[in-house]
Amino acid sequence: MRYRPFGKSGVAISALTLRLGDAVGHEAPAARDLVLAALDCGVNSIQIDGVMDGLRQGAREAFAAVERQELFVTLRVRGAPEQTLTAAFAALGLDRTNLVLVNDPQGPSLPPALESDLRALRQKDDAPGLGVATRGEIDPVLLGSDLLTAVATPFNLASGLAERQRLRDAERQGLAVFGEDFWPQALREGGRPLPRPSLWRRRTDPLLDIGGYDFLDDTPGWSSDEICLAYALTEPALTSVCVTVDRAAEIQRLASVVDRELPDGVRAQIELARFSAQEREKAASRA
Repeated sequence: MRYRPFGKSGVAISALTLRLGDAVGHEAPAARDLVLAALDCGVNSIQIDGVMDGLRQGAREAFAAVERQELFVTLRVRGAPEQTLTAAFAALGLDRTNLVLVNDPQGPSLPPALESDLRALRQKDDAPGLGVATRGEIDPVLLGSDLLTAVATPFNLASGLAERQRLRDAERQGLAVFGEDFWPQALREGGRPLPRPSLWRRRTDPLLDIGGYDFLDDTPGWSSDEICLAYALTEPALTSVCVTVDRAAEIQRLASVVDRELPDGVRAQIELARFSAQEREKAASRA
């Protein structure tokens, strides 16, 4: 496993972050075993993205098995929180998480109750940082908040210039960046082949900008998600790439990708696909 600095905090976290959702929260042992498998692979960054009791109990049992300082725990809060942050931390057996990640409020401020809760915790010496998950531009006022330490945003081989610039802007500001959606959704759904776009075809899917994608399924020794993950890991502005799995074998497989190098031929095909997409964008803008 490789580790990268978390913004300006002086903390290093694993290049992969295990995101746990309610899909694995029906039984505590499943969540516990998944966290422990990740830790065995060197993944020390865990994101809790669910509210089921089984999920939090399983995570709590796994966290209790290791030294707290070895963990970087993110609590994902979607919408208005149903309980105080302190209560949510306690459900995980923690005094606090390292980060509280919220959805972009699409404005200059957080929901009042959440911001009040965060600022109350800020009075303590060991308060969590704030992260904002976004698919667009964060309001400049919120971006300049003294609470903000991280952003989470999609990044994959379909990402365009705007997405790449967003990563670099966050990095220059000293923010940690979590990469989401490393494996484009359209490639997950049954592995169906994607139609090649034409200049006259309306763009309705982010992958329609990609030409020559067949190599994702035709590269010996590599699966489609492994290529996509390895590509995301080459982006220096990313602190950690979020992965969602439901079996220990899957986190072990993806963790092994961190130390692999993409074949040169695959790198060339990715760059060709990016160049083709850029040329189509230019042609469309001139039309």
